[in-house]
Parts: sequence; C-alpha cells; structure tokens
Amino acid sequence: MELAIGAALALGGVALLIVGWKAWQQLIRRAGELAAEEAGIPSVPEPEGPVGSDGIVCLYAHQFVRPATKGGGRDRAFAVLTDQELDPEDFALQLLYALLTDLFREGRLDFRMAEREPSYTPPFPNKAWELQVRQLGELPASPLANAMGVAFEMILGRRRGRRGRAAEADDDWVALDDLIDRMLRAIRQELSFWERTGVYGDLRTYVENALVAQGYLIHPKQTTWLDRVRQRRRRPNVEAIEELAEEAQQLRARLVSFRQQYGSPYATEDLAEEGPLPIQQVDPELMDTKRSLGELPLDDCLRASLYEVLTSLRQLEPSSDAGV
Repeated sequence: MELAIGAALALGGVALLIVGWKAWQQLIRRAGELAAEEAGIPSVPEPEGPVGSDGIVCLYAHQFVRPATKGGGRDRAFAVLTDQELDPEDFALQLLYALLTDLFREGRLDFRMAEREPSYTPPFPNKAWELQVRQLGELPASPLANAMGVAFEMILGRRRGRRGRAAEADDDWVALDDLIDRMLRAIRQELSFWERTGVYGDLRTYVENALVAQGYLIHPKQTTWLDRVRQRRRRPNVEAIEELAEEAQQLRARLVSFRQQYGSPYATEDLAEEGPLPIQQVDPELMDTKRSLGELPLDDCLRASLYEVLTSLRQLEPSSDAGV
C-alpha cells in the first residue's frame, strides 16, 4: 500500500513538473512576443496552408521577375528574400502568367482564340484576335485564383441574368481582358485606400496580404498614421520560405515546359537555365492579320494578351510618379 501511494505521489510530481515546465515555456514565449511588440518587431508566426503559383512567384520574386531599370514612384517592388528592387510591371505579369499556365496544365482552365475588330489603341492597335478563357473545374485556394473565381461569377452571372435564358455553349467563354479587369475590381474591394498603388501594385499587394495571413510574410507594426502612409515593406519568414525552394524550382520548370510546348521559336530561343523568363519576347508576326487563328502560338498569345490588358488598365490611371 505504501509503495502504491509513493508511486502515485511520484507520478503526480512528474505531472506537475511537466505542467509547470510547459507553463514556464509559454510565459517565456509570451514575454518575448511582448518585448518584440514593444520594440516594433513582429513575432514570427507558424506558416500554414498550401502556397499557389502566384504565392511562389511573390516569395521567390528574385528568380522570376526582372530587376527594375529605374527607381522612384510610389509603386516600387522588392524581392522578399534579397530586397532587390524589381520591375513592378513584370512582377504583375509574372504573377498572372504563372497562375494561368498552371491552371491550364491542371485542366482547370481552357483557352481559345477568337476574332475581334481591331481596337486601334495602344499597345496593339491592329490586333484582330482575342484570347478567351473558360473555367473547367474548381479553382485552387490561392489569392489570385480566388479573385478569378469571383470574376467568373460576376461576368457569367450577369450575362445569363441579362439574357434571361438557359446557358449556351459559348456563354462560358470570357475574354481574358474582361476577366483580368473584373479580378482587379474584386481585389480592390479588399484593399484599403493606403494599400492601393495602381494595377501592378494592387495585384502584388493582394498576394502579399494572403501570404501574411498564412505566416510566410510578417506585416510590420503600424502604430501611427505615418506608418500606414509609408507602406513599410513586409518582413520574410525566412525559414518558412526556404522550405518552398524546391516548389519554386518546380514552378520554373513547368513554365519552361509550357513555353517549349506552346510557344513560338522566338519564345523559346536563348532560354536560360535560371532567372526570369521574358514576358515580352513573342513572335514579331503575332499581330499579322493574314495569319489564321490556328497558326497563333498559345504561349505568345497569352503573354501578349496579359501585357495588353495590364497596359490598357495602367493607361487609365493617373501617373503614380507624379508628386511622389
């Protein structure tokens, strides 16, 4: 009996020691977090959830986006890991290009070329075709894919409601420029006034906000009005991001494979083993009105269409460089 009582007391003592040790660890951890908050240094969160192709491009932007050729302006883009200044236009293009090619490869989207009247406006005034998109399956949980799902619902719901009839085969096809425009509208509804910097920066900021929520980026402490105006850059959760290095390599390999399969000889020549894949390196005869739609390379058409829609949207905005 005495032996049983002694064993019970010993087990109880061990349990109390374990509970006390865990409580002490939590106390120390919380004290460190409070000290960091007082010093203006955010604590490092635990990352959670998968990262889509748009998130990978954002986290490893130094591998996917070309460096900036000029500085200045409110909309400045920087690589998360290297702090190198990058081209904001190319950043936005690479985000969308990686997302769309992956969704096509996974069978979630389909593309087709359709004839249209030339717009006679820059950047391609004589372009007599448009790239159309159709959703085939459920879109993955990534920030730009979520915005794309909302855009599809907005366009197709309004189209069918206006016609007041059952859907037909062609009702599911959406012009890529309309889709990107609607995506941007949905994105801007979730951005604060202080976060908006223009079409390029808004796409990038939307992805970064999602990565903050997942714990891969850390939002700087903003205690004053001036901090919000400055838009201080987010800090990387380096350890968590480095665990995605292999996924970044796999994404680049998929982009190269897509370009080799669906691109023109102009798109595939001089492809480097690493570094950014040029967006604007397309077939120079892509806008030739004498070519049939079946002769147009999909990869070149996709990149030209993305450049066209972002350029057109950017031209509607006031200059972000003025007075900054």
